[in-house]
Amino acid sequence: MSKHNDLGLAPFDASDYLDSEETIAEYLTAALENPDPDAFLIAVRDVAKARGIAKVAADAGLGRESLYKALKPGA
Repeated sequence: MSKHNDLGLAPFDASDYLDSEETIAEYLTAALENPDPDAFLIAVRDVAKARGIAKVAADAGLGRESLYKALKPGA
């Protein structure tokens, strides 16, 4: 799969903009307000990606792959 769409633009990745605790808190709050339960899982995954998946997984006592599975929409 290409990293660019038909317009030549890179896809939006929220984790690129989660650079402060305040921004992360606002992002998670907005995700909680969404009636789709997967929205919050996706937001938590974005935060984990912004902080480093390997570090978050280690801090949680999980393997990286296990963390990805736990944060997969529908999990």
